[in-house]
Amino acid sequence: MSLDIVTGPLLIGTWANSLLYTAELFEIKYYFSHFRNDEWKLKTLVIVAFLIDTVSTLGDYACVYLYTITHAGDPAYLADQHWPIPLYIFTTAVIAILVQSYLALRYWRFKNIAVTLIILFLIITAFGVICAIGVFIALFPAVKVRYKVEIAAGIWLVTEAVTDLSISAALLWEFRKARRNLIETQRPLNGALDRLVAVTIQTGTVTATIAVAALIAYLLKQESNIGVGFGFTLGRAYMLSMLANLNVRRSGKSPSSTGRSPGRMPMTFGTMSTDDPGTIRASFLLGLFRLRAEFVM
Repeated sequence: MSLDIVTGPLLIGTWANSLLYTAELFEIKYYFSHFRNDEWKLKTLVIVAFLIDTVSTLGDYACVYLYTITHAGDPAYLADQHWPIPLYIFTTAVIAILVQSYLALRYWRFKNIAVTLIILFLIITAFGVICAIGVFIALFPAVKVRYKVEIAAGIWLVTEAVTDLSISAALLWEFRKARRNLIETQRPLNGALDRLVAVTIQTGTVTATIAVAALIAYLLKQESNIGVGFGFTLGRAYMLSMLANLNVRRSGKSPSSTGRSPGRMPMTFGTMSTDDPGTIRASFLLGLFRLRAEFVM
């Protein structure tokens, strides 16, 4: 088997992984520098997810080192999928469920129980399937039996893509309803909604695109590692998705003359004195997604 499709995709995957992880480090630094007063549960979530993602990244590097240095040109070694592959699968599963559950629980605050339950079902399904794949590969590492997880891999990646797009669509629908209730004088709210819409579209489509690309690459040539190369970046993409949603908020790092504490902006929205339910809903939407970002267990 050509090394171009065995070790090549793994190497290129770690290059892309390094770029995304570097961006993740900048986003982590920005978050803890500007939002120090966030809920402790939210900060714990970010720290735990970041540590797991770091372990996943180190495992990817170890995988490439073992394949290209320690066991370079060893057909017997290249014929199996060794411990870094299950490690990448399990860590990606944990990162995905943490980030997706966080976004789903934020949407749950709008009391749309039915949609939230559907999203949570998709999240749990994807997590269960990917864990089953990881266990199978750990028990049966031979590349020649990789075809046995073809259906499971398809279910996992399709479910991940559908979940990410569903979360984005649900949030965009809330933003759309909020925009309809904003009047012309509330330009700051419109600008905030524009930023939220942009971040939601970008983060949802990026993770879904990576999942679909990994699935297509796997189905086209199952004995290659092209799909794994795409998958190496999936955990970093999920982390950047969560951090982008957190860091899109207005920073309160520099206290103003009113004595506001750094990292937490108050729930005020300019000169909005109205009893209109739609406008109140719009203000609550922005307060939840732009200023508070509280994590609900």
